[in-house]
Amino acid sequence: MLGIGCIGRILAVSLFTVGLVAASPSVGQTPAAGQGKVKVEWLGHEFYRLTSPNGVVVITSPWLANPDGPVPLNDLARTDFILVPNAHNDDMGNPVEIAAVSGATVIAPAPLGRWLVAEKGLKQEQFRRAGVGDRIVLKGISFKIGPNAHDNTLPNGVDGGPAASFFITFENGFTVFYPGHATLMADLPLYAAIYQPDMVILGLTNDPPEFAQVAKLLSTNNPKLRTIIPSHMRPDAPVLSYGKQELDKLGLGGMMFVPELKKPYEY
Repeated sequence: MLGIGCIGRILAVSLFTVGLVAASPSVGQTPAAGQGKVKVEWLGHEFYRLTSPNGVVVITSPWLANPDGPVPLNDLARTDFILVPNAHNDDMGNPVEIAAVSGATVIAPAPLGRWLVAEKGLKQEQFRRAGVGDRIVLKGISFKIGPNAHDNTLPNGVDGGPAASFFITFENGFTVFYPGHATLMADLPLYAAIYQPDMVILGLTNDPPEFAQVAKLLSTNNPKLRTIIPSHMRPDAPVLSYGKQELDKLGLGGMMFVPELKKPYEY
């Protein structure tokens, strides 16, 4: 027969093992084999469609009439979440129209979201506040709301609240950082070290040195970063080569990837 002490040790080991099996994946965990992949599509400017392994669809800054990848509204009927970092026309896009045909939830800064409800017809139940510091888990997707050094003035001149950035962690642990058209912030290395994005989608526009420095901050204490996607520019724009040169100076040039419009990539 087993002694009481032996039985206690067996029970302790069993409970510990059960705890490991039952534990949820931590934010930033490396994707596990067999859990599927995240599909990424560039639809022009800052408009991306991210589809999770379980088929949950997240879109960013959905500017339907952007000059390079215009998308018919009906093509977005299968959308679950719309991320709106700020109120600028190209960063906000057309969340209300897409929410109307899809039933998607719009995640946006509080005053901006209330304006979309009161002035643009977004249904109240389809708005979810993106408060800096919040962490929202919906349909198995984690949205960590970070700061964003960007103007957020509403079209009526009223302050739209603190602009938002998003660390999006999918069911397999793959994490994407989407800040909209943000700029340098000193606390980016801390956020990156905690949430460890595998991919970052960064505005390039006309400031390649800053684009590269933001990427550098996001790689600090973050060994998972593998892909840097420039956005907020035209395909084949000359600024892309300058962005690559600046990343090369920091030893990050090999991570830069410019996707083809409307072509899905899996990660």
